[in-house]
Amino acid sequence: MSSSLENIPNKKIWFKVHKQERLAVQERISHGHSAAGGSASELELSEEESDSGLNDPDKEMGPDKSTVRTEEISKEDLQKQLEAMVEVLRSSDEVDELVLRNTGLTDDLLQSLAVALRQSPSVVSTMNLNLNRIGPAGVHCLLELLHSRPQLQSLYLFGNRLGDSGVQMLLSGLADLQTSNTNRQTGASLQPQTTGGVMTSVPILQQGPPFTVCCLTELDLGGNGMSSAGLRVLATYMRYHSQLRYLALAQTDDADITAWTVLFESLKVNGKLAHIILDECRLGDQGAKLFADTLRANVAIKEVDLDGNGICDGGGSAILDALVSRRQSPLQHLSMEEGNFISTALMAKILQEVQSNGLPVQNISLPFLPPTGVMQQ
Repeated sequence: MSSSLENIPNKKIWFKVHKQERLAVQERISHGHSAAGGSASELELSEEESDSGLNDPDKEMGPDKSTVRTEEISKEDLQKQLEAMVEVLRSSDEVDELVLRNTGLTDDLLQSLAVALRQSPSVVSTMNLNLNRIGPAGVHCLLELLHSRPQLQSLYLFGNRLGDSGVQMLLSGLADLQTSNTNRQTGASLQPQTTGGVMTSVPILQQGPPFTVCCLTELDLGGNGMSSAGLRVLATYMRYHSQLRYLALAQTDDADITAWTVLFESLKVNGKLAHIILDECRLGDQGAKLFADTLRANVAIKEVDLDGNGICDGGGSAILDALVSRRQSPLQHLSMEEGNFISTALMAKILQEVQSNGLPVQNISLPFLPPTGVMQQ
């Protein structure tokens, strides 16, 4: 089954529950130990239950999913669990999702898993690798998977160790895959031809067997130590190559405002992206104003998370102006919780604006819900 945004009504809840993963990264850093410790959980291959409770975030990935997951297992047991998972992948054609978050997964172990996945009869559409130890070396495995398994649509990498170099390798590889796919889709290649003594290349049509185009639509790169250099590479990718409808950048807090400007300018001309996560990125008022310009220019963006960015009334007013300007294409989800410092009066105006556009209260996450009398002022 597809894991696109339309088919996951609880996607926002799923992400909000996974804010605990971002907090776990901070806890792990502050205490100087891995969050991957703890008792081993069993390897699971099952049908997802139809009720998606908040106490089990993985159930928010949607009903009728077959999922292999392993969570919070000790280093000693991880190899055994992965070996068992490899056996399942080799023999089963029913695995839709791989959930290996917070397991201490390394680049070497990822390599073993990738080999099994490439050979598996299952069609895996989602990989949740949040809160692991995957670095630049592991990116090669991921790109090989995306090349051999183009059905993979959702890749969650929050809280790993990619850094700028890993992000650049991943995005460059994705761009290459999509460029190659475009050439194959058109059935064109370049054939040398001499005209008037001048060598030129002209396209020729090629025929071949049907193929599936690699099209990653959901990507989480948050919490990977990305700085300005990585953000600029992401801007180029989003402007020229991206097919992403969901992009998560939570805790990307080392980039300067110039790099954010470049990214937000690229998003103005991106007609694909529908949901962006910018929680805890230290945007402040200046960044919020820049993003507000993006919202005014790009009405394809429908869902926005801006929690914990230190936004005050200057940035809040810019967001409000953006909401007013796009009343014909209103947001479907807005979150500006905790860690912003917008005044009560301005927040009431923002709430009033989004509600006047028909946005249900459950899709608004603001620091408070003001009394009716305040909203009417």
